[in-house]
Amino acid sequence: MPFTTDEERLSGLVHQAIDPALPRAGVEGRVLQGARERIERGDSVARSPWMPFRRGLGGASVALAVIAVLGGALGVTLSLRNQGTPAPAKTPSQVHPTSPPATPPVVAPPTNTPGTPLDFGSTSFSFATASDGWTLGSACDPQNACSFGVYRTTDGGARWTRVRFPFTVDAANFSLDVKAASGADAWIWGTSNGNGFIAVTHDAGVSWQTVSVGNALVADVQVAGGTAWAITTCSTATPCSARLLSQPVHGGAWTDLGELPAAVRGAIDNNSSIPLAQLVRVGDRAWILDANQQRPALVRSENNGRTWASLPLPCPAGATAIVGASSADHLMLACSNAGGWPAPQEVWTSSDGGSAWVLRSRSGYNTGFSPPEPNVGSIDSGGAPIGLVVLSNTTAWMANDRADNLVTHDDGVTWTGAALPPDYFGGGGGAEGIGFVDALHAWTFASYGLWTTSDGGVTWHLQPSFTVPGS
Repeated sequence: MPFTTDEERLSGLVHQAIDPALPRAGVEGRVLQGARERIERGDSVARSPWMPFRRGLGGASVALAVIAVLGGALGVTLSLRNQGTPAPAKTPSQVHPTSPPATPPVVAPPTNTPGTPLDFGSTSFSFATASDGWTLGSACDPQNACSFGVYRTTDGGARWTRVRFPFTVDAANFSLDVKAASGADAWIWGTSNGNGFIAVTHDAGVSWQTVSVGNALVADVQVAGGTAWAITTCSTATPCSARLLSQPVHGGAWTDLGELPAAVRGAIDNNSSIPLAQLVRVGDRAWILDANQQRPALVRSENNGRTWASLPLPCPAGATAIVGASSADHLMLACSNAGGWPAPQEVWTSSDGGSAWVLRSRSGYNTGFSPPEPNVGSIDSGGAPIGLVVLSNTTAWMANDRADNLVTHDDGVTWTGAALPPDYFGGGGGAEGIGFVDALHAWTFASYGLWTTSDGGVTWHLQPSFTVPGS
């Protein structure tokens, strides 16, 4: 369904307002989602859920309403990206459970009457099987009073149950992620009001363990080979010890596997408190990508993290990157120079675990090159990649900021729009991420809720409305 002229003008105004302040891909989508939810709760805006801004308000009125809402949302997001100064440096000699960090100030809980459903916005989700999944985010009442919550499902997302979390999280100011290994085992890590932590449960949320990481921040957690690995990255404070931590997947003591290679343990990205390090694991092999635009680096371990070797990183200067793997040998790398839109992009693949790379497609980089290079396609996207799922040597999915999600079936040479519902406000697919547990079953939180596929993404179905009981 195409945009109206008013909607195109509105989208342009929003992009112009956000670009100078938030050049990093993925941030605007969260701001727009928050603004959209606030507008949709307003009593004065009457419209069909599939035709926003089509009736009742002219373009100028809508633009004024959105800009008013966006100011608050943008302030929250800027606050999230520029959190408090980290604590003084202290190098941990061992990894051990600790008491939860000090409870940060929180927004008022929802004031609606008992039983009133709360609209839920997911900020991270992870499925371990076609049935067992976890998500976290904020549930908001009609007055936009929000509360943070962690939820789990055992039926593929049709029904969700809120689980206990060990401490209070500010529903308006957090950056957290979740990784599930089963319906009982899950790890949550990140920051809330500047407090970094990792928490893990092995009994479906009945009890939790928190882990001390000194003045570092937990950047990523991945599960493979019967263990969960957590990598930490340095904050702006120095000195800092960026390390690799390991725990048996179903519980037990944490092991400190030592410092990470120097190439990937520098300070986090400038003007941000969000770590950009990414961990990928397949069997005994593992890769760590540091996507800092100032000093990007990629390293690989062949022996479960005991030693690491540097790998070439073919992205253009100043680009950020994301990496995915379908096997111990096949990798895909997506690079982009976000900030100007559409963002210049490249996709590279490797068949030897990252030792050598082949350019598969690009857009915006040297678009006038002649003669055309063989087997190099074009990425038809107006956004920038923020998520990459590589399923095989041929098939991969890309989640994009400000544009439709894409899928390739020829190892990245050609990309087509994924069969997901459009996000009218942002102008694209709207999904912040795509999670596959096998070649057929996947989920994404996009506009209007949770969508799932059981045929490898050929068709997607909207799950029943994800609301949670009122307080």
